[in-house]
Amino acid sequence: MNLKMKFVFVVAAVMFSGAVMAKGKTKHKKTGTKETIKLLEAYAQRTIPGTPGGLPPASFHFVIIWGGATYPESFFWRGENGWLTCKTEKAHKITKNEIRNFPPNMEYATLAVGGDEMHKGDTLLLTPIKGGKFPVPAEIPKDAKNTLYYKTGGSKWIAFPIKNIIKKKDVAMP
Repeated sequence: MNLKMKFVFVVAAVMFSGAVMAKGKTKHKKTGTKETIKLLEAYAQRTIPGTPGGLPPASFHFVIIWGGATYPESFFWRGENGWLTCKTEKAHKITKNEIRNFPPNMEYATLAVGGDEMHKGDTLLLTPIKGGKFPVPAEIPKDAKNTLYYKTGGSKWIAFPIKNIIKKKDVAMP
């Protein structure tokens, strides 16, 4: 009988520890960045202004689907040349019916939005822009390159590395 009791306690302890470990793994999966951002496209494309003194050409663009329950507070690009804030716009792919209304080589129509106007499932176009003095936060690794960083509702900085950036033809604005 004593041996049976020991066996029952060992089996119960193993089952309890297995249940605790499984619950911990499930909780970890829910906080992953893959659920918050889905990268559709990362590309380099210059926009050449048609008027003197226009905006400087931007080179990198990131098209993402936002999957977070809360809207993003800010996006930053950590590229080869520093820490740049990202202009955030809602975007949609230009259809064949709309193409005549846009300059050649432009693929996305955009609409500027504020943070509270972004919702789960929205397609966003992120464009790093030069200007402004935003210091690199201390928690960002100094050797981090080609990475989008973002925050949501009081979170810490979340990193989203970008592996492949394709090159597209320039867009000449009228």
